[in-house]
Amino acid sequence: MDNPQGATSSISATSSSSVAPEEFLNKVPRLAQLTDRFGNTFHFGNAGDYWHQAFAIGAETDYKTHVKQIRNMDIRDDDILICSYPKSGLHWHCEVVKLLMKKSKNLSDGDITGLCFLDAMPSESFSNFKSPRLLVTHVPFRHIPKQALEKKIKILVLERNPKDVLVSYYNHVYNHLPPLNYPGTFEQFFQVYFEVGYLYGDVFDYVMEWQTGREANPKLHFLVSVFEDMKADTVSGVKRLNTYLGSGCSDELCEQIAAACSFEKMKKHKDETVSDLMKALFRNNKLAIYRKGEVGDWKNWFTVAMNEQFDKEYEKRMSDYKSVYTYTL
Repeated sequence: MDNPQGATSSISATSSSSVAPEEFLNKVPRLAQLTDRFGNTFHFGNAGDYWHQAFAIGAETDYKTHVKQIRNMDIRDDDILICSYPKSGLHWHCEVVKLLMKKSKNLSDGDITGLCFLDAMPSESFSNFKSPRLLVTHVPFRHIPKQALEKKIKILVLERNPKDVLVSYYNHVYNHLPPLNYPGTFEQFFQVYFEVGYLYGDVFDYVMEWQTGREANPKLHFLVSVFEDMKADTVSGVKRLNTYLGSGCSDELCEQIAAACSFEKMKKHKDETVSDLMKALFRNNKLAIYRKGEVGDWKNWFTVAMNEQFDKEYEKRMSDYKSVYTYTL
């Protein structure tokens, strides 16, 4: 992906209301752009072997360098790393984990603005976070911090029905402003996703690479948390995370954390507390981090033809997958 076909140089910072604010764009490295066969243009950071999202990591760096810095960063023994493909429940799990770490049922203590999102901030800021740090990333397994494996820290891996992932991903990027968005229809996004790929590659490669990584490191402290399982029984999911993390929260507190981290409460809290700059990255200043949080919403978006195409792709690409999912495609 060093030189994807049709890629050209990035857009410039501008104060126009049709793009992200200049305050953000001034901190974004040079981007590449690609125009698909439908005439839709989208932007990405060239990370070498995948496309990185246009995050404000500092205009003086580049995404290839940033990914190397993630790979080579210093890891502390008490760090917790959460890894997921985009739109697989990362924000939800971060809220739960932070409340468990703080032994609190108050969402204000779980606000994800306090976590270390490796993909989205300058690498020199990683060390500024106090221990224990909650590190999160969407990068593929091959790019996670090497010391996370060497020091055998706790690593939480998130998975979700890939059909719901695709629908949620589209809505997320469609509702962003340039250079973070995809402006086309879902049908167009669906075709582009399988024809040329998208940010962080595709969900099949991501999941299969993580399976291989877990199998190659059987003595490490991985825990896979499935979105559908957490939705079906959030209390049990929170208790499972509590046991894995060794947080020491009581069953009663786990139940209170599960209630506090309902989709409706998290969305309301985020809408009330998010910064104006964050809102300004989305259409109509409407945050698109929490959309529906539902299981099976893909059925409202996929046509019969799209579903058949997806199932064929899944069977071809995921034939060796040892499924931990509890859903039906």
